[in-house]
Amino acid sequence: MDKNSEHISYKSDYITFGLLLILTALTVWASYATGGTTVLAVLVALGIATVKASFVVRNFMHLKYDATVYKIFVWVVLFLFAILIGLLAVDYYTR
Repeated sequence: MDKNSEHISYKSDYITFGLLLILTALTVWASYATGGTTVLAVLVALGIATVKASFVVRNFMHLKYDATVYKIFVWVVLFLFAILIGLLAVDYYTR
């Protein structure tokens, strides 16, 4: 599809929805396969949730078709969030 197109097809929405359903099922399966409350289970669940969030932001929030400045804003926010989580983890492990 042309990047400047006014009409966005529903096909990509249905594909994204299907991928989100598959990833949700994968998250549930991974929680049972890894024991549920282990560090590995949490890391796998957070990784899958990150992939799902990127699909939602890109397709359902139409970041894929927005100007570059909005994409930069999203990356800056994600970078600052990663720094915050990193500092929080360091604080948690040093106590």
